[in-house]
Amino acid sequence: MVTPIPTSRFYIEFDNLTAKMVASVGEMSFEGKTAGHEKPIASTQDGKTLWQSTSTGFSDNPDFSIEVYLVEGDMDWYNWFMELVPKSEGGEGKGLASRQNGTLVAYNASDEVVLEWTITNAWPKSYSVSDLSADGSELVKETFEIVCEDVKRVK
Repeated sequence: MVTPIPTSRFYIEFDNLTAKMVASVGEMSFEGKTAGHEKPIASTQDGKTLWQSTSTGFSDNPDFSIEVYLVEGDMDWYNWFMELVPKSEGGEGKGLASRQNGTLVAYNASDEVVLEWTITNAWPKSYSVSDLSADGSELVKETFEIVCEDVKRVK
């Protein structure tokens, strides 16, 4: 039996960020680089042409966005971002020491974890806050673009 997994039942946490209200996790993507596929590498007996294609790592580090609801008194996500901002730019300049590991899970309708990814050495590289408007009716959200060294699907 095929059981689709809803996109609305998920949870993400990092080493120092747990039990947070997360509005959404954007598409997680990364792309491999290849070499050798652009042209033949040799011609052999009987005129056969040899091609080779090999993986040479990632073209970019995996990245994704996280939208979190702005909650009065809770600055944990923003503080994580500011830890990485250089001191010369008004941040704490902690750099690599502020990277965190995380887990993203998705649940089925029975509240069972059916998908799980581990996230290694993540850090927020950008920050934005949603529009504020006198006639608005939305809740305020902060958006962070997260970059990491590795993402592995473990379930």
